[in-house]
Amino acid sequence: MIINADEPRYSIADPYPWYKWVQQEKPVFRTSEGMWMITGYEDALMLLSDPRCSHWGQDSRTFQYLSPVEKAIAQTLHALAPGNTPAFRKQIMHQLAARTLQVDEDDMKRQADKIFDALRFSSRMEFMSDYAHPFTFGTICRVMGMPQEEVDAFSKIVSRLQGGYLSFIDEKSWTNGGDEQKKTFIDTLRRLIGLKRQTPGKDLCSAILAVVPADDRNDSYIISLMVLLFYAGHQNMMNFMGNALVALQGRTEDQSMLRESLPFAISSVDELIRYDSPLQSVLLITQEPIHLHGTTIPAGSQLLISIGAANRDPAKFDNPDQLILTRRPNHLGFGAGAFRCIGARLAQIQGGIGLHRFFAHVSTYAPVADHISWSHFSVQRGPSSILLDINWNHEK
Repeated sequence: MIINADEPRYSIADPYPWYKWVQQEKPVFRTSEGMWMITGYEDALMLLSDPRCSHWGQDSRTFQYLSPVEKAIAQTLHALAPGNTPAFRKQIMHQLAARTLQVDEDDMKRQADKIFDALRFSSRMEFMSDYAHPFTFGTICRVMGMPQEEVDAFSKIVSRLQGGYLSFIDEKSWTNGGDEQKKTFIDTLRRLIGLKRQTPGKDLCSAILAVVPADDRNDSYIISLMVLLFYAGHQNMMNFMGNALVALQGRTEDQSMLRESLPFAISSVDELIRYDSPLQSVLLITQEPIHLHGTTIPAGSQLLISIGAANRDPAKFDNPDQLILTRRPNHLGFGAGAFRCIGARLAQIQGGIGLHRFFAHVSTYAPVADHISWSHFSVQRGPSSILLDINWNHEK
C-alpha cells in the first residue's frame, strides 16, 4: 500500500501508472463524474458476472441521460443481451463459431501479403492507415458477407471517415445533412441486406436476417446492428494491432518468435491484450446496493469496470507490467461471463495472423520521433496513427 503518495497525472499515451495508483490507494474509487471505478481483477470478474449489475445498454433508465448516438448504441447493445428476443446474441455466436471453424487462414495471409506487396517499395509506413485498417476491415467485411468486389471500395470510404461511422448507428443521422460518404456507407449496407435476402450464406448478415422478419420496418434496426458489429470487428482490432506494435518495439526476440510461428503468434494475442487492452473499461449499472471493501455502492449507480487496471493487477498476475508472450493469462480484455466478446476466437486468429505477416515482411521497424498519436476515448485505447521507418525482409 502506498502511503501519502501523490497522485500521478493521467496520460493518454500511458494510463497504467495512474491505474496502479488508484488500485493501490482505493480499490473502490469515486471519480469526479460520480462513477464508481473498480480496478481489482477479482472484483471486476465478480461484477461482470453479477446479476445485481446490468450492462448500460440493458438499463433503459440510463437512456434519458444519453446523447442520441449513445442512446442508439445502448439500444443496439441491448439487442445483443443474453436471453433477449430475437435471439441475436445466440445466432451471432453460433455463426461466429461456425465461421471460426471454417476460417481460411491462407486467405487472411494472402490478404495481408497483398497489402505489403503494395507497400514494400517505401521505407516508411503509416501503420494504422496503411496496414491495420485495410487488413482488419477486410476481415470483418468477409465475415459479414460483403462481396469481394465491393470490399476495397467500401474500405476506402470507411478510411476517409476515420472510424466516425459509429455515429451512423443513430437512424436520424442518416437523413441529416448532405454527407455523400454517409449516404454511400448506408447504401452499401442496404445493398448487402438485399443481396443476403435473395441469396443467404454462411455469414453474419445472413444470420441476422434469419431471425428478423422480412419487413421494411426492420431495416433500420438491422442496419444499426450491422454498424455496431462492423465497428466492433474493425476498430477494436485496429486498436489491438496498434497497441501490440508499440508494445513490441525493440523486442527482437519476441518479434522473431512471432515471425517464425503462426501458432505462437495466435496464442500470444491473449498476453498482448492483457498487457495493453483495446477495451479499457465496461460500464455497468447496479440494480441493488453492493457492498465492496467497506464501501456501499447504491442501487442505480454507474460502475466503471477498469479492464486496463484489472489486467495488470499484481494480485492476479506476476510481474504484471512486463510483457511475457509465453504467458497464457485469463485476462478480461474480451469481457467475462454473459458479456464475453462474441468474436473472441476470431479476434485471436486475425490478430495472430496480422502480426505474423507483419513480421514476416518487416525485419526491423522504428516509430518516427513524435509520430505516435493516441485516440482519446475512455472505453477504448489505441493509436490513431503510427509513422514507421521500415527495413523490409525481402526473403519472406
